[in-house]
Amino acid sequence: MRVKTFRGATTAQVLAQVKAELGADAVILSSKTLREGGTKVCEIMAAVEPAPASCPAAGQGGQAEAAWSSEWSQIKSMLLGLASDRLDLSKLPSRQRQALEYLEDQEVDRGVLLRLYAGLKRDPEASLLSILGEMVRVRPFGRREWPQKWQAVSGPYGVGKTTVLLRLALERRREAPAARICLASAEDGQGKGRLVLKHYAELLGMAFRELRSPEDVAVLTAESGPFDLILVDLPGLPQGLELGPYLARLGLAGVPGLAVHLALSPQTSRRQMEAFLARYLTKKTVSLIWTKLDEACTFGSIVTVGEATGLPVSALAYGPGLRASLAPAEAQHLWKLLFKSELPAAASRDQAAA
Repeated sequence: MRVKTFRGATTAQVLAQVKAELGADAVILSSKTLREGGTKVCEIMAAVEPAPASCPAAGQGGQAEAAWSSEWSQIKSMLLGLASDRLDLSKLPSRQRQALEYLEDQEVDRGVLLRLYAGLKRDPEASLLSILGEMVRVRPFGRREWPQKWQAVSGPYGVGKTTVLLRLALERRREAPAARICLASAEDGQGKGRLVLKHYAELLGMAFRELRSPEDVAVLTAESGPFDLILVDLPGLPQGLELGPYLARLGLAGVPGLAVHLALSPQTSRRQMEAFLARYLTKKTVSLIWTKLDEACTFGSIVTVGEATGLPVSALAYGPGLRASLAPAEAQHLWKLLFKSELPAAASRDQAAA
């Protein structure tokens, strides 16, 4: 068995190293987050079976390979069992134990739970929320936190990108009523999102542009001076196409200061979420926007993805309407959502009543 330790700034980066060097069959033996000189470092130890040809019995053909595969499956089961044994909740105070059990029910990734457990074991007096806050950061959508003129919303089909983009436009207008906003569609002309965006741009008195080529992007760049904010609706991508090359081909990768917000839904399965992150994360991606929160049953992926990507949450979207259905992210919103299934709108009504 080949074992190697990998290090990087985020879990996602390190997992990419593991996959590139050891392949998709690698098993994670341990995962931890360190602080070195004030910088967060993720360290993962991984193992992989040697190639069948390296086995002494490999010359016997398929039977030897099958025998080795069976043996490796047993080894992997033992390793995963050892990792599970490390999560001995009986060693924690009742309150912390119940919180971790709840997060497990919320389908938070096992590796993240192990890191939470390790943090609580190191400091029994530590607050679980303070450790979670280091894993899942917030940076609320607004002029002060996100001053970039060009901002785009990306994400897979079905997460409600166009609706999120319109909600962000309304949020900016609420924050700055005189703001000059341009809504831009980067669809290829076949999707309904372009027509919806154009319709609402006319209703809201905002400019509308279509971005189908680098020439369109160049024209909008040249006339962008009067605009305070340009919001770009990026299309869902077919299997096999990644967002980075798409932005480069369209000419958006060269737009100075472009900020891309990745919209995701907590309803997405773990494996599908990993596939989405591999396709939609780019150097331009600056935040996560969680959508369709009112339709979700569990919210553990907010913790798992936040810790894996290192990206802050900028906004939370819910409900069918455009108004009063998006909240700039705050830490208390995330924790109430995670532990009480309470949407930000409900939290706001409670505060108003108080």
